[in-house]
Amino acid sequence: MKTLFAIALSLCTVSSLAQQTTQDDINRDVWYNFMQAYQDLDASLFNQIHTDDVIRVVIDQNMMFVGQEYKDRNLENFNRWNANNVKQKIEFSFYNRASKNGIAYETGIFKLTRYQGFESKSYYGKFHVTLKKIAGTWKIYIDSDTNESGTINEEDFLKGDELGF
Repeated sequence: MKTLFAIALSLCTVSSLAQQTTQDDINRDVWYNFMQAYQDLDASLFNQIHTDDVIRVVIDQNMMFVGQEYKDRNLENFNRWNANNVKQKIEFSFYNRASKNGIAYETGIFKLTRYQGFESKSYYGKFHVTLKKIAGTWKIYIDSDTNESGTINEEDFLKGDELGF
């Protein structure tokens, strides 16, 4: 009986460690680069963390962008932010993170803070992201978000597991 329990415990530990390693890899390949791109206003870095056939769904506006169309839109946005000297940072708080065989699905809350002088304003949204591991690197394949009519807030953000940067 002790041997069976030890084997079961070992399998759970190995599974848990594998899941944690996958999340660490995703954080490194996707989320830290996402945060860096937003902070540095680096459209090239931002586009690199997405698959070539990325699907972006803006739920609140009933809009969808696919592949190069989305990446071109990112370039426009980042160029506009650079021209306007936007200062910002984005943070992530995760509710669910699951992965299997090179595919991952994650949900949570993002917090985008924009700075103007001594003032700052934060915007929140709920995200659902599907990631794929391509040539050894995790990338965003499907990205959707909503602010649920402005009802997402700091309280929701704090309920998840915040990703440190």
